[in-house]
Amino acid sequence: MATKVARAGFSSLRARNIMLVLTVSMALQMTSYAMIFPIFARRLGDFGSGVEALGTMAMAYSLTSIVASPFMGSLADRFGRRPLILGSLAVYVITFIGYLLATSTEMFIILRAAAGALTAGLGPAVYGTIADVTPESQRGRWIGIMSGGSAIGFTVGPYIGGVLYDNWGYVAPFLVSVVVAALALLVALIMVPETRSRVVRRRSALRQRRLASNSTGQAASAGGASESIMKVLPRPISTFGVLLFISFVAFFAWSFAEPQMMFYIFDDLGWTTAQFGAAAGAYGVASLLGQIGLGRLSDRIGRKPVLILGLILFSAQFVGLFLSPLFWQIAFSFLVAGLGEALYSPALSAFYLDITPEQHRSRVMGITGSAGSLGGLVGPALVVLATRVLPPTGIFLISGALPVIGAMLVFLALKEPERVVREIVDVAWDLSSRRVTAAQTALRAVVVRAASARETVREK
Repeated sequence: MATKVARAGFSSLRARNIMLVLTVSMALQMTSYAMIFPIFARRLGDFGSGVEALGTMAMAYSLTSIVASPFMGSLADRFGRRPLILGSLAVYVITFIGYLLATSTEMFIILRAAAGALTAGLGPAVYGTIADVTPESQRGRWIGIMSGGSAIGFTVGPYIGGVLYDNWGYVAPFLVSVVVAALALLVALIMVPETRSRVVRRRSALRQRRLASNSTGQAASAGGASESIMKVLPRPISTFGVLLFISFVAFFAWSFAEPQMMFYIFDDLGWTTAQFGAAAGAYGVASLLGQIGLGRLSDRIGRKPVLILGLILFSAQFVGLFLSPLFWQIAFSFLVAGLGEALYSPALSAFYLDITPEQHRSRVMGITGSAGSLGGLVGPALVVLATRVLPPTGIFLISGALPVIGAMLVFLALKEPERVVREIVDVAWDLSSRRVTAAQTALRAVVVRAASARETVREK
C-alpha cells in the first residue's frame, strides 16, 4: 500500500509536466544525433574507409552498450533516474565534440565505444521515469509521446545535417549538433526532477536486504549473483524471452542493413546527403505522427496485435530498398516503416513495464537494452562477411524478412500481460490536483489532532 501512496504523490498535472519536459529534452537529443548520422559514412569515406569501418563503429557502440546497460539500469533503480539522465546527456555533448575534432577512423570507433558504455543508462532511466509517474493504462500513450519527441529529432535532424554538410562541409553539422545536445542537457538539468524518491529507494533496498537475509547456506552465497538476476527477471520467463528476441530482431535488422545501405544510397543510387535526409525525414514524420496519435492503441486493444502489425510495417524500408532504385518509392517505404516503428516500439516497451516489478524497472530495461545492443553488435559483424558474397539487395531482403519472422513468433508464442492487479493504481492517475491536495490536508489534520490528543493526556 505504501508503494501506491508514493506513486500517487504525482498529481495528474505534475506527471504530465514531467513527461512533456522530458519529451522535449529527448527530442533535442535525437535531433543532435540525427544531424550527424548521415555524415558518418561521408566522413569515414574522407578517411579512406568503407562499409567495414562503419560496421566496426556500430559494433563498438553495441558491444560496450551490451556490457553496460544492465549495470546502468541497476544504478538508476538504486540512485535515481535523474543522475543517469543528466550524465548520459552530458556524455553525448562530449562525444559530439570528439567527432568534430576526430582525425581518423580509429578515433571515431573509440568515441562510439565510449558513448555506448557511458550513455547506456539513458533509456533505462527514461523508461523508469515513465513507469514512476504513469499507470499501466496510460503507459503506451506516454511512451508513444516520448518516442514521438525523438521522432521529431529524427525527422528534422538528417535533413538539416545533410543541408549543412552539402553547403558548408562536415564541420557545420557537427558543430550545430554539439549546441543542440548542450541545449537538451540544459533543459533536463533545469526542469526534469527525480521521480524515484529517496524514500522509495530506501524501502526497495530494505526489501532486497530482507530477501537476501532469508537465503542461507553456502550454495546460496555461491550462486547469489545468478539468483539475484533470476529474481529480477519478469514473469513469465517465456514471455520475457519472446520480448527480448523481438528487441534483438528489430535492432539486428536495422544494423545489418545500415552500413551497406549508406554506401548503396550514396554510391550506387547517387543520392545527395540532403536526399537521404529527406527520406529519413519521411520515416521520422510517420513515426512522429504515428506515436503521438497511435501510441495509446496498445492500451486499448492490447500489446500483441499492435506488435504484430508494427513489425510487419517496419520491414517495408528494407523491402523498398530491395525492390526499387527510385527515390520516391524508397522514401515511401521509409514512411511506412516509420509508421511500423510508431506501432511496435511503444507497445514493446509498455509490455516490458507491464510484467516488471516496480523496484527493478530500470535494471530490466537495461537488460532489454542489452538485447537490442546485441542485435546491433551481431548485425554489423555479419554484414561485413555478407557483403563479400551477397549483393546489397540480398542484404536488404534478409533484413526485411526478420521483422516478419518476429511478428509470426509474437502471434504464436506471446500472451498478453495480466492487468487486473494494477487497476487500483490507475485510479490515482485520474485524481485531480485538488483531490490530492485535499487528501494531504486531511492527513495533516489527523496528525495535528493526534498530537493535540497526546498533549491533553499528558496534562491530565
